[in-house]
Amino acid sequence: MKISKPVLLFAVLCLLLPTAAAADDDPPNKRHPAYSLTGRDAPSATSPLNPNFVVTEEARLSESGFWSSPWIPETLVGLSVADLDQDGRNEVIYASSRNVYVAQVNGQRLDQLARYSLPPTETIISLDTFDLAGDGRPLIICSSQNDKKFPAAFILRYGGGELTPVSSNIPWFLRVVGAPGGRFLAGQKGGSTRTDFYSGSVMRMNFDGSGVKSAGQVGLPPFVNLFNFTLGRLGSGGAQVVAAIKFPSEHIFLFDGQTRETETREEYAGTMNYIVAPGAGDNERREYLPARILIADIDGDGQNELIVAKNDRGGVPFMGNQRGFSSGAMQAFKYVNLSLSPFFRSRALPGPGVDYALADFNNDGTPDLVVAVVTEHKSGLLKDGRSRIVAYEIGRPAGDQ
Repeated sequence: MKISKPVLLFAVLCLLLPTAAAADDDPPNKRHPAYSLTGRDAPSATSPLNPNFVVTEEARLSESGFWSSPWIPETLVGLSVADLDQDGRNEVIYASSRNVYVAQVNGQRLDQLARYSLPPTETIISLDTFDLAGDGRPLIICSSQNDKKFPAAFILRYGGGELTPVSSNIPWFLRVVGAPGGRFLAGQKGGSTRTDFYSGSVMRMNFDGSGVKSAGQVGLPPFVNLFNFTLGRLGSGGAQVVAAIKFPSEHIFLFDGQTRETETREEYAGTMNYIVAPGAGDNERREYLPARILIADIDGDGQNELIVAKNDRGGVPFMGNQRGFSSGAMQAFKYVNLSLSPFFRSRALPGPGVDYALADFNNDGTPDLVVAVVTEHKSGLLKDGRSRIVAYEIGRPAGDQ
């Protein structure tokens, strides 16, 4: 018997109607598994530290807990936060290749308090603050190279609205390293030939009031240099480790003494900041320096985390001097079972994070993760760089650091 198309269609609809009616009795949120898109049906999973730290791809967006400075018309290379004049309020200290600035946050403004400029023959590489004299007043320590590509570090004191040199043309590269409670000044000599960026070992340094003196080797794995490491205790067992980022792979290495414990598969902390070997042309022999590695207890659980920038690198990987970065993010790791386990990652930033600090940058009593972000790199004499300083409120008392 031949069934007409209208009858067949009616029969199909009758079969489907009970199913539809039954579906109406189901819980309203019940869906076919194919419709359960990743992250859409699950609660938003944001980090308890800050809503801008996401732990799933589709976490709830939030504008709270985030601060950004106005544009800074320079390419930043260093950042720190400290109470330089001991007035009870922290200053934000940052540097480009030629200038060091001291500023203070005032709402959405970053009010400049002082500036110190270098001659065109010197280039700033890094910036730190540390109480070198033990008098409770941090000094500003900058590493730089002169026009002959030799180290020419300098130390500044801030007071009375001015930056005053304490020591200049120090023939060392200098860097403050270590976790909170164990930080110290380290130094390394620069290379003397066009094939060497450094000479000798990384040393502990003492400050004598006007200059620095070597106080013995730090004791590091062979490839580690002054600018690519830090050390401190990580994980529930408080293991003492050396964390280093080796150029050009830019993987994170963790060492227990001289023994490598783990290595990441991805690149971290890459920047456009570099030093040049003496006698080599600026484009011939460069050592690109990683952004700072932080070991600190960011969530207040009594265990330190490892905090680094995850900068997205462009350019051609096998061409050492051809590189650029389109964006970046901040990432933290827990150290569990001899492995670095991702803890959080910030949302994407409009450029690489080149330096950062965990400190109360706006004096509101809570710590912040403060990041110097380069959005446009300086290119020759025609294009100036642009940067911003951003901060993520951590959401716990500053005294818990």
